[in-house]
Amino acid sequence: MTAVSAPRPGWELLAGPGQVNQRRYEALRAYLHDGASLQEAAGATGYTRNALASLVRDLRAGKLTVFAPPGVPGRKGAPKKDAARARVIELRREGLSIYEISTRLTREGTPLGRTAVSDILREEGARTPPWPGCC
Repeated sequence: MTAVSAPRPGWELLAGPGQVNQRRYEALRAYLHDGASLQEAAGATGYTRNALASLVRDLRAGKLTVFAPPGVPGRKGAPKKDAARARVIELRREGLSIYEISTRLTREGTPLGRTAVSDILREEGARTPPWPGCC
């Protein structure tokens, strides 16, 4: 039989619930899953018996979210690109290249790199030549 080793460094970070949702989860799990009484589960996690009873009631009624819903990774928006989108399209219709559009936007006080300009044009379905005066 193997002996139980001493905890590894950092164990204290996991010893007690640090965040509200973690604490809530631990209390609900102790009561609903592990079979502890309301008083035991509440006492172990720092809740009062009545507070834990309210959490259980809200969870069962679907009014309590223990975990955040999964999200989509990555950036949610690009405010600079969105603000300059109409101007980029307007300049492209004037026949300017990606490089020229980027330079013009910088002079106008809305700096946007060539890659961002290219992204906007591609998203809008415009043809994007690889260099100025190409096509």
